[in-house]
Amino acid sequence: MTQHKVLSDDSMTAMDEIARVLGQDAVILSTKKIGEKIEIIGSNDIKDILKSNKKNNKKPNFQEFFSKVPLSKNHTNININPIVKNDSNDKSAINQKFVSKIDLENFKHEIKSILNTSIITDLSSLNSNVDSTDFIRLLKEGYSKQTINSVFEELNQKEISRSKDNFYNILANKLTYNLKDELLNSKTIFVTGLTGVGKTLICSKIASYLLDQSTSSHNNDNIELVSLSKSPNKISNLFHFGRVLNLNVNSFSIIEDLDKYLIENQNKIIIIDISKDFFVDKNFKNYFKAVILDHGKLLINVIQSGINFKSLEKQVSYLDGLSFTNVLTKLDEIMVNSYDFSMYHDLNCKLSLLSGTKNIIDSIAFANSLILAQYMKENN
Repeated sequence: MTQHKVLSDDSMTAMDEIARVLGQDAVILSTKKIGEKIEIIGSNDIKDILKSNKKNNKKPNFQEFFSKVPLSKNHTNININPIVKNDSNDKSAINQKFVSKIDLENFKHEIKSILNTSIITDLSSLNSNVDSTDFIRLLKEGYSKQTINSVFEELNQKEISRSKDNFYNILANKLTYNLKDELLNSKTIFVTGLTGVGKTLICSKIASYLLDQSTSSHNNDNIELVSLSKSPNKISNLFHFGRVLNLNVNSFSIIEDLDKYLIENQNKIIIIDISKDFFVDKNFKNYFKAVILDHGKLLINVIQSGINFKSLEKQVSYLDGLSFTNVLTKLDEIMVNSYDFSMYHDLNCKLSLLSGTKNIIDSIAFANSLILAQYMKENN
């Protein structure tokens, strides 16, 4: 059997009969109303099926693709679930499958608005006219759209031209934080970060910098290093650095013991190396929220250069709700580029100190917006 004709009171009953007799792969060749009845002719002939599939696989035009509203009025040779136009019992089904003209016009308006503010192209094949804009050039250099839009918005507010040089200057200013005075006046300096980022070395470098200052309060008797770790028996590199700098080094594994020690040594400068197990601990975060409100306490987060966006985003999430600044380490191993600068900006990571990986004496630099801007210009 290749064709089968059904006469029924409604189209759904007729199509069920077609499917029952000819199978689910059958196609509808025609539908028409005869008096109060619906006549449907179906077929399971391979030629009819192929012809129907070819017609149904026709590539939709732009409007059909977005609205899913068929533009063709020809309803013959469609698949097994057609809509019979003249059947009054199926009017509700038709209304459910078709969007209203008002909704369609609103949708088209939204699409036009999006396209009017978009550039749909491959950056490598931009024409010379578009390629001349600084926005596109900055995109090609690797800066994110979020970074560029943020900087350009600030340039607009200051009524400064949106040139590349001005972009670098504003971005560098947004990325840097002047830490020098705050570092010199802090009594307790917490240093956090993930394992292997160089936070222990940064603690030592900060201690070395403070010892080099001419003020009488910065001497070996008034500066101490502290290791906070849940593995107290593990010998930390901090003890080795303490020997080099001739500084006392203490170790704690309980927050209450650390807090007691800080109260007893309020007149000293304490630099605390916080291990990862405490860095991700909610109890320590709650403790830190309470004590950081006191003046003279500073939180520094250590970031390794070359870190990817997801890892940095996760690291920063541990410090959510806290006031902190960042140190960028291992700059003698990995070059920082435009992708990194956008990442620091988009995750609101201000840089205050820059460091390499080797010496602990004379080896940290304070972030400077002018120098950073010049670096951006020379590396693009």
